[in-house]
Amino acid sequence: MHPSWLERFKSTLVAIFPFPGEVFLVLAGLGCYLGTCAILRRPFSWAWALVPGLLLSLAIEAWEIQDHWGAEGFALRGQTLAILGRHLRDVAIMNLPPAAIVAVAHWLERAAAR
Repeated sequence: MHPSWLERFKSTLVAIFPFPGEVFLVLAGLGCYLGTCAILRRPFSWAWALVPGLLLSLAIEAWEIQDHWGAEGFALRGQTLAILGRHLRDVAIMNLPPAAIVAVAHWLERAAAR
């Protein structure tokens, strides 16, 4: 089985930078969030800025799931919940730090208004 383009890209990143793969997910999520806020000139408390990162993470995980089932076929039926759980964990890892920033920024805005 040959690795997909995404798997080769991820292994190249891990080889160049000695960090776990989850670090790149967090950085991608934060980059999408901060980029959206900067490009659209919105405050950090704007919750709609989370949408591009969520869409990117869902697209990446859908691509990885397709790679798993394309390479392994339906032999993974017994492991389906474990595979989906791992991919949902990656979606959460990518989107929770920006969501925490939105929550804190919203809380600070409300505290400042009082």
